[in-house]
Amino acid sequence: MVIVGLVDETASAYKPGLVEKNKYELWETKKLFRPDNFSTKPVFSIVLPPPNVTGKLHLGHALSCTIQDVIVRYKRSLGYNALWVPGTDHAGIATQGVVENYLKTKQNVSRHVIGREQFNAEVWKWTEKHGSTICNQLRTLGCSLDWSRQIFTMDPKHAHAVNTAFIQLFERGLIYRKKALVNWCNALKSTVSDIEVENLPINRPTDLKLPNYEKPVKFGLMYDFAYKIYDSSEEIVVSTTMPETMLGDTAIAVHSNDSRYKHFRGKRAVHPFRNDTIPIIFDDMVDMELGTGAVKITPAHSKIDYEVAKRHRLPIIQVINEEGTMQTVESFDKMKRYICREKLLQKLDEMGLLKSVKAHQMTLPVCSRTGDVIEHLPKEQWFLSCRKLNKAAANAVSTGQLKINPEKYVKNWKNWTGDERDWCISRQLWWGHQIPAYKCNVDKDVIWIAAMDEVLAKIQASKYLRTAPEEITTERDSDVLDTWFSSGIYPFAALGWPEHHDSVDYKDFYPLDLLVTGHDILGFWVHRMVMLGLELTGKLPFDNVLLHGVICDSKGVKMSKSRGNVIDPIDVINGISLENLKEKAVEMQKDGILKPEELKRALAYYKTNYSSTNGIPECGVDALRFTLLSQDIKSHFVNFDVHQCHANKLFCNKIWQSIKYMQLSFDKLKEINVEITHNDLTYFDKWILSRLADMVEKVNKAMNEYDFHLATKAIKTLIYNEFCDIYLEATKPGFDNDDDEKIGYAHAHTLSVVLNSSLRCLAPIMIYITHELIPKIPAFESNIIHNFYDENKNHYDFPKTQDFEIWKNKYLENQVDRLLSVVSLVRELKGMYNISNKVRSSICIKTNDDVLMLDIDNNANIVLHLTRCSDIKINLESNKNTVSALLDKGTQVSLEIEGDNAVTVISAAKEKLRNRVKKLEENLAKLEAKFSSHHYVTSVPEHTKALDRERLLVKREELKHLQRLI
Repeated sequence: MVIVGLVDETASAYKPGLVEKNKYELWETKKLFRPDNFSTKPVFSIVLPPPNVTGKLHLGHALSCTIQDVIVRYKRSLGYNALWVPGTDHAGIATQGVVENYLKTKQNVSRHVIGREQFNAEVWKWTEKHGSTICNQLRTLGCSLDWSRQIFTMDPKHAHAVNTAFIQLFERGLIYRKKALVNWCNALKSTVSDIEVENLPINRPTDLKLPNYEKPVKFGLMYDFAYKIYDSSEEIVVSTTMPETMLGDTAIAVHSNDSRYKHFRGKRAVHPFRNDTIPIIFDDMVDMELGTGAVKITPAHSKIDYEVAKRHRLPIIQVINEEGTMQTVESFDKMKRYICREKLLQKLDEMGLLKSVKAHQMTLPVCSRTGDVIEHLPKEQWFLSCRKLNKAAANAVSTGQLKINPEKYVKNWKNWTGDERDWCISRQLWWGHQIPAYKCNVDKDVIWIAAMDEVLAKIQASKYLRTAPEEITTERDSDVLDTWFSSGIYPFAALGWPEHHDSVDYKDFYPLDLLVTGHDILGFWVHRMVMLGLELTGKLPFDNVLLHGVICDSKGVKMSKSRGNVIDPIDVINGISLENLKEKAVEMQKDGILKPEELKRALAYYKTNYSSTNGIPECGVDALRFTLLSQDIKSHFVNFDVHQCHANKLFCNKIWQSIKYMQLSFDKLKEINVEITHNDLTYFDKWILSRLADMVEKVNKAMNEYDFHLATKAIKTLIYNEFCDIYLEATKPGFDNDDDEKIGYAHAHTLSVVLNSSLRCLAPIMIYITHELIPKIPAFESNIIHNFYDENKNHYDFPKTQDFEIWKNKYLENQVDRLLSVVSLVRELKGMYNISNKVRSSICIKTNDDVLMLDIDNNANIVLHLTRCSDIKINLESNKNTVSALLDKGTQVSLEIEGDNAVTVISAAKEKLRNRVKKLEENLAKLEAKFSSHHYVTSVPEHTKALDRERLLVKREELKHLQRLI
């Protein structure tokens, strides 16, 4: 008996908007994404790397979220009790920057004008207004997150966990306070972490527009100036790219083996502006070949010099303050740094000490948030001691307890865990977790105490200060913690730590099974989660790390606001006109999200890439997800092409039409119960089932190894190329065969199995269309494999490799490949010689392959249907004009051409073909010459080489096909 579920008759084509409508809301209502704390199923748990609460999803988020969602859905379909925890990050620097820009743009005020309390109130208003945007976008993408467990890193529970972590680490002696050199951004008035610092290469003299400067500042110059040797007529010339910092010089360094300066050992140089002398020291860190081989040492403003100063016990003189102005030297006091540079160089020149100024390549540290040049300033800050924690983190990977995939990033892990520098965790921001540390003092006795509140701080301090708590004066540190610190405890805090003894989630789901994130934050986030997890919970926070590539545009250029090539995934899903794209970018600039120069680049990018299509066409969620996973996510860069995405929307339509075809074909079957056995299946039925078995095996392997591009390729090849283009066409004669009804029923059984199985393989990736179509696939009460659909299940079972092994038949596949090669060759000949499908030509085949002859004879009606030809002649002479091509050494395929001008048509087509072959050979020669050039081998990026190699292979294959048609 046939059970039929119909696709809406009005939906003649796939429309993503209609298919996606209301489905996610239904899933949430049914609580499909909530795991059971008391389940006996195997557990699988992950957390979403929390995106910025004030941000919007970009394609990088979409890539990462899609990868995670596919993994979680796959696990559920295998019977796992899966938890995926959602959350958003308060993102201290990013959020403060966005709100500051907004206030400046809309109200023309700064945070310093309105004060800390009112500014934080504005940030909370901003997060409440915009915070839900990214969560709704995650829902649109279909992310199967358990929203009942949603977290925000400024929530009271998470804030409590952050404070607990700080206090525990402080009490263990791992967090301490000291004065050291930090990255300082004048525009932010805060320290910033290394991840917020971009190293900008300056290859030639370059003018840069900096915040708080009216005129551009020139970089890319080397300045040579002289220090007079004390009590001598000699001088020593030093080279520097930052001459103004010489006001804080406390030594001049030369290499120990530099014979030019050996006679200066023990000598001192006169500082021209400080009425002081500084020593000449010998240190092997100096590069004798760079500049004059003598370098100035400014410990207060250079991290390298700071280390030199510690070795030689030099004083540290700070001459640039937190406002970016000069201090200590009276004649330059309160000048902005780069204005001071001009005045100082002028003075040095007047004194005869400036020797030369020349172009010089350099690297400039720039704040990625503001574009300001980073200062290195000595500042008292909180640090986390990393040596012990790094050792444990390194050991976790070296012993195999923590697995990093791909393994190529293990060397990066070793670099991060081998860095013995301590982590500066304090920030001079107003938005974030205020450090739970109190400066406690009685008279001149001072001690810092980490505590939950002032009362506890006084009680703790009284033990050290030996006085009553009420006698102690306290002041809480106004700084906040680095966002990476609060997100570093995220995996266990999200599941109930520090009250983990009472948390069912912590007991059931911690440690996590997997963490998925971009390789670019391996050190900044993954490394720190592992360090803090091991120290605070005694366990690894997760057993496996999957690192994906950085999202790039179709040309392989990394997406960023500064390049203007960022694509909003919602625009890809819904489509957007070119005009609306422009208007949206202008609004973002008005809201302070885009800078004027970023807006300019974005508009130029839109014009170049979307003018021909008048914007971005509607693609839908499923096509977007499929496209993102069609690239190797484990490669360094993951390219995204809107046009490829639209092509995948057409793939969705192909699936849609195949269901409708199946339903129409089922309607042709008589309402009688026809029993079908394996022996009743046709040649092509068995072939497509063998291909299905191969696909199921490939997809399971690919999913388990996170090679999603291989899974998408296997699925698309089967559905698009083999099932729709070949098998469906091959069933049409069978469904119209009134003489043998079993053929139609055999096809029907096969269609049902192939569609149901392939869409279940596709279900974790294309979530909406599969949810719509799987229940509507006509099925039998007793299928040739089994009855797939169970309405009582919340998740479709994923096809298992072993269930399909019975259908594997490589010998048959090879036979069909030969037969289909004949079909393809006939189609190529028809295309080459402009033979219309309306003209039913005869196929002539000469072969000594008996198996091929038998297969063609037994499936002649299908071959003719696929080629749109009239008849087949095997090893018979033709008395008409023909065009031919070799299938192989033993088989020639020809097509008869009717008409008086057949000879002329054939001659013209062959000449055209020869010209195409010649042009292709020339192009191939140029490509191969390019690959062998030294510049190409040494300079071109690896991802570009990979694309070029792919182009070469495609062109070689094209040439091979054309040559056999001549």
